[in-house]
Amino acid sequence: MPEAATNRKQPTGADLIFRPPTARDKRLFSSQMLVALAATVVAIGRSSSNGDSTAFFLGAIVCILSMLPLIIWARTMEYNYPVFELFMATNLTSYGIPLMSEKNAADFFDDNIRSQAAIAVILFQIITMVVFYSVRSQPKRTEYWLKPVFQDLSQRWMINGLVISSVYIVVVQFYYFPDASIAGILRAVFFGISTSCVFIVGMAWGLGQLKQNEKTTIIICILIQFLVTSISLVLRTGVSIILLGLVGYFFGARRLPLFTVALTLAVCAILNIGKYDLRGQYWFGDSKKTPDLEDIPSFYLEWFSAGLAPQAKAEGEAGTMLLERNSLLQMQCLVMSWTPERKPFLNGLTYEDIPGQFVPRILWPDKPKAHVSTTTLSIYYGLQDEEASGSTTIAFGMLPEGYANFGMMGMVLLALVFGITFKLILVWSKDSPIFSYPGLMLILLTAWSFQTELTMAIWITSMFQGAVSVIAFVYLFRRLQEIMT
Repeated sequence: MPEAATNRKQPTGADLIFRPPTARDKRLFSSQMLVALAATVVAIGRSSSNGDSTAFFLGAIVCILSMLPLIIWARTMEYNYPVFELFMATNLTSYGIPLMSEKNAADFFDDNIRSQAAIAVILFQIITMVVFYSVRSQPKRTEYWLKPVFQDLSQRWMINGLVISSVYIVVVQFYYFPDASIAGILRAVFFGISTSCVFIVGMAWGLGQLKQNEKTTIIICILIQFLVTSISLVLRTGVSIILLGLVGYFFGARRLPLFTVALTLAVCAILNIGKYDLRGQYWFGDSKKTPDLEDIPSFYLEWFSAGLAPQAKAEGEAGTMLLERNSLLQMQCLVMSWTPERKPFLNGLTYEDIPGQFVPRILWPDKPKAHVSTTTLSIYYGLQDEEASGSTTIAFGMLPEGYANFGMMGMVLLALVFGITFKLILVWSKDSPIFSYPGLMLILLTAWSFQTELTMAIWITSMFQGAVSVIAFVYLFRRLQEIMT
């Protein structure tokens, strides 16, 4: 992230407020989004070998609809957190770009199936936007929504939280993996802490409230989290951490750090190209090999070299394509090609375990695993057997899950739920300070808006666990303040 303004005295939580956007801010950001969208569509169109297919043109529509809410928001910036807009923008990489560019998807699924999948996604996008922009409500004015939890939270606490979460990621990856009964909870807790801290320190950076040594610490922590989470050769989690920091910076500075964005895109593009070569070396059927801590430098050097001079095809064999996690298109195609002709609708089976996931495992030792819905879908559609599902999780996404349960009606119901829920939360919390409970929950929701590869059960329960962790942190911090004073 770039330098912004001059350093000031050590700020507190009361100093961290959203700077009102100017008319120039709005024009500049919306123009940048339009240029980025146009450049993306044109670049993919010129390089795609699927340019004469119906799915290609439908993919272009998906891309436009994915970015439209963000462009609309940029023109007004009516509320501070574009949670809905970021959630909708994920369809760009999950469905839009793959529809336009995935050659092996065309080999594995015919144009008719891909077109049906595209139409289903477009229907979801249109209904979600119509519902979102139709719902009317008013900001909440009670103390809960307007009062900060604390006034004197130094940015140092947020940086310390980022350091602790980074240490946890390294320890769990290389030295000690917790028991399965608590692993999921710890993962959600530390992801919640990490994402909250990344957003807040990003905003503080944009406001010019950080010292140089603090910026260095933040960069090191974010790099550690990106490098460690990406050694699985799946980039989504690491990239989402960087994106969240950039979103936070934008709200502080009210401008995009263009150099950092360009550098991030370039690095991710190289890694994305090279990951197929690396997967051929480190992925073995349903098992994966990851490098040790001391091997990370040579691992990433090898990865970059593969990205600059790739040997593998863009997607590898069709079977490997089904395990690709950065695109959910193949899952939507798979589900729609099998259901209901070969497999009947699940009629809500993957949603039945959602209530039980809120029960602590200590009270229910035999509680189903958090990924039970993903396992159910993977086995049902023949991607894995019971044994393989215990070691490898395949990303399905909420839209394919909705179709697997109720067909097109399932996707319509998802559109209604997300459109109404996002709008009410955003309007109710429009005037909430960052360090109020609603403000902190919105930061978490912003982070989870990127996690569209999850099924509904995992998305809701992991969000809940992250929220509990943040509330617990706030409570412990206030108690510590009381003891020290």
